[in-house]
Amino acid sequence: MIKRTMEYEDLVDLFVRSGLEISPKDPRPEGLLTCFELIDEESGRRIGASGLCRGRGEYVLRCVAVEEEFRGKGYGTQLVRAVMDEAMRLGAGRLWLTAKVPQFYRRFGFRVVPREEAPFVTKCIECPQYHNGCESEVMVWDMGE
Repeated sequence: MIKRTMEYEDLVDLFVRSGLEISPKDPRPEGLLTCFELIDEESGRRIGASGLCRGRGEYVLRCVAVEEEFRGKGYGTQLVRAVMDEAMRLGAGRLWLTAKVPQFYRRFGFRVVPREEAPFVTKCIECPQYHNGCESEVMVWDMGE
């Protein structure tokens, strides 16, 4: 079951466990519109989360994460679709993201673009994991396509 939440801080540990470059000390993302949390119906446990932000007139999908033991079951797809649906509902023309696993997002119609085209600054280039096991890319989904 997917639920909306604005309790971003409650999701940070999941994001960190999932390998996203987020620190519990980081501030709440600027322009946070909503988060989605995926709850396991049997246990009531939070097993995934994602978020949608808006800044500089653009929408950004942030922090898609699924607990390791629940990966490969379509839950990440559900979380991405929830953000995409919400962005469309809000009238977004495009949806941006920084992808650690670009091939996953290509399935939804996202395409890689040069970093300098992004409406946000990505710190990936400064990260020691960049090109050392992490091949993150800036991607965009044009909703009219």
